[in-house]
Amino acid sequence: MSDFPELDGFTNVPASTDPQADFLARERALLGDEFGGQPENYTPGTTTQHGDQQAEDQFGLGDFSAGHSHPPPVTVTGGAADELASFQDQYPDVSHDIPSTNTNGFDAPAASLYANQTSSYASPAVYAQTQIEEESTFVTEWRANQAEEIRLRDQRSVAKREETIAAAEKAIDDFYHGYNTEKQKNIAKNKEEEAAFLQTRNDKLGQGTTWERIAELIELQDSRSKTCGKSSKDLSRFKEILLSLKREGDSAPGAAGY
Repeated sequence: MSDFPELDGFTNVPASTDPQADFLARERALLGDEFGGQPENYTPGTTTQHGDQQAEDQFGLGDFSAGHSHPPPVTVTGGAADELASFQDQYPDVSHDIPSTNTNGFDAPAASLYANQTSSYASPAVYAQTQIEEESTFVTEWRANQAEEIRLRDQRSVAKREETIAAAEKAIDDFYHGYNTEKQKNIAKNKEEEAAFLQTRNDKLGQGTTWERIAELIELQDSRSKTCGKSSKDLSRFKEILLSLKREGDSAPGAAGY
C-alpha cells in the first residue's frame, strides 16, 4: 500500500466559506488586541456583493474593485437574436485568428515614410560624376591648352627676365666705363693745366722786377688807369708809389723778389 494517508481523513475538515473571516483571524493573531474589533456592518457567513463592497471599503479598496467590476451580460431575445446570429455568421470574429507577435507589451514602430527615399547628398555626387564623365574630353583639352599657355608664358617671362638682367648689367658696365673714361680725361687735363700754370709762373718770375710783375698783375699802366679791383677809397697816391718803384727797375727796394 502507499505511504500516503487515506483521503477519508480529510472529509471531516470544515471548509472555510468566508475568506474575509480567515484574513481577519490571521491579522488578529499577528497584531493582538490592536486589531481585535469586527468591522462595522459585518455579518459572518455572508458573501453578498454589498458585503464584499463594504469590506473592501473598510480597507480602502473600493475604487479598485469598482474599476474592475464587470457589466451585466446583455440578453437578446426575439427577432434581434436572429439578426445578431445572422450577422455573426456572415462576419465572424477573426481577432483570435490573427497571431500576436508582440511579446514585450510594446507595439512595433511604424515604418518610416522616408525609408525608401535616398539621401539628398547622393544625387549631386551622381550628377557630378556623370557631368565629369560627359565633359572629360573638353576638360582634358582645356587643361592641355591651359598648360601649354602657362608653359609659353613662363618661357617668355624667363626670357624677359634674362633680357632685363642683361640690359641692367650692360647699363652698369657702360656707366662705369664712361665714368672711368671721363675721370681719366679730367685727370689728364688737370695735369696739363697744372703744367702750363707752373710754366707760366716760372716764366713770369724770370722776367722783370717784382714791382713790374705787381703792376702787370693789377693792370696798372699809369696813374689814370683803373685797377682790376674796385675800391671806395682814393688810391691815386698808392698807384703813384707802385709806378715809381716800377720805373726804378732793379735799383728799387725789393726788386729782386724773394
